[in-house]
Amino acid sequence: MSIYIETHSLISILVGLLVLLIIAISILLRIKKKSKVQESIPGVEEMAKTTFFWSAYHRGRMRDEE
Repeated sequence: MSIYIETHSLISILVGLLVLLIIAISILLRIKKKSKVQESIPGVEEMAKTTFFWSAYHRGRMRDEE
């Protein structure tokens, strides 16, 4: 007793399995990328605060607020 599958049906099944495999791999790669937590670089926040302070100072905002 052998199972006979038409060529068109076999190709459809194989293409469907290929699509499901590609979707599964892409989902796994997205999960892997999201799990990485970005580490902050020491001193970056302080540098940003200093930069915004001096840019506001040179625009004259500090004199207007006082």
